[in-house]
Amino acid sequence: MAMKIAHLIDSGGLYGAEQVLLTLCQQQQAQGLQPLIVSCGLPGEAEKPLEHAAVERGIPVISWRMPAGIRLAGMRALREVLRQEKVQLLHSHGYKFNILLALLGRTRLGMPLVSTVHGYVKARFPHKMWLYEMLDRIALRRFDRVVLVSEQMRQLAAFRRNTPRICVINNGIAATEAQPSPVVINDRLELLAVGRLSPEKGFNVLIDAVAELNREQPVCKLTLMGSGGLDAALKAQAQALGQAEHIQFCGFVSNAAVHFHQYHLLVMPSLTEGIPVTLLEAMRNKTPVIASAVGGIPQVLGEQHPQLLQPGSASSIVEACKAWLRLSSEQRTQQVEQNFMRYQQNFTAHAMADKYLGLYQSLLTQGTTAYASRY
Repeated sequence: MAMKIAHLIDSGGLYGAEQVLLTLCQQQQAQGLQPLIVSCGLPGEAEKPLEHAAVERGIPVISWRMPAGIRLAGMRALREVLRQEKVQLLHSHGYKFNILLALLGRTRLGMPLVSTVHGYVKARFPHKMWLYEMLDRIALRRFDRVVLVSEQMRQLAAFRRNTPRICVINNGIAATEAQPSPVVINDRLELLAVGRLSPEKGFNVLIDAVAELNREQPVCKLTLMGSGGLDAALKAQAQALGQAEHIQFCGFVSNAAVHFHQYHLLVMPSLTEGIPVTLLEAMRNKTPVIASAVGGIPQVLGEQHPQLLQPGSASSIVEACKAWLRLSSEQRTQQVEQNFMRYQQNFTAHAMADKYLGLYQSLLTQGTTAYASRY
């Protein structure tokens, strides 16, 4: 019988973690596995973007609805559904299911538990995310495997201890035909930023940088694709700095990567990251990138990559853009080709899926008792 895996997630959109999950499920189907996505939402909530995308790709989905909070009754009901589906392993993608699965426990679930930590935002007390982060850290101790998406994440306090229960599997994306961005700039520099409009993405710093670049005369335009809680604040910032006509807010854009070739540079001013899918998509598409030296980004681009940014620094973005403008077309082409080669060598969907398959097989073959130690 083919291995059946349930991937559990409470999705807030169709961003990096969701794209990785969809890619992984498609690769697992090609491997002969039977992946199933369990997508959690609130009672009465309409179909989520992840659910729609999964159905379009032929990936089975359970749209699970239950009230917010720690609802063990809802999880017990879900457990019975998964048993009826003959699921053999549970793979969590986020703190909500990490906490709920840990509270039920491996013994009552009767299946190995795996969690992928796609990113880790350090919240401050007394923000409610501080509590969730603390509960998440405790919950992960009850998982058979905790997967980090970059080696740099091992430096986080929650994952520093040397234990075989923590491993690294790089994010990967499927290969497509590249649509390279233009390396010749005839008019203004066209910048692109993609992601949730939330503090850790650093888009407020990027807007400051655009204002500085355009201080004497308009030399660049920024297109921002994404939605989130900072939408109004970022628009107000652009207006106050006199940049409203130079910054376009597009809202959430499905499959943003198909538009990358229209822009000269993708800018990622993040304050924290794992291995962002948007970065891998740009490398695969031969779109030039300047990105903060945080999380797994230096690992992906290379520690000596000339376009790494100091996180939280508008001046660093300004200098990186100016440095890019000083390069010849040949130098720009050489840089994007190097990025493309790094993607092919290290960050393909095939390589990612093979590593997850090996992890699953080891857990199902050896059982969970071999990994009962805590970290």
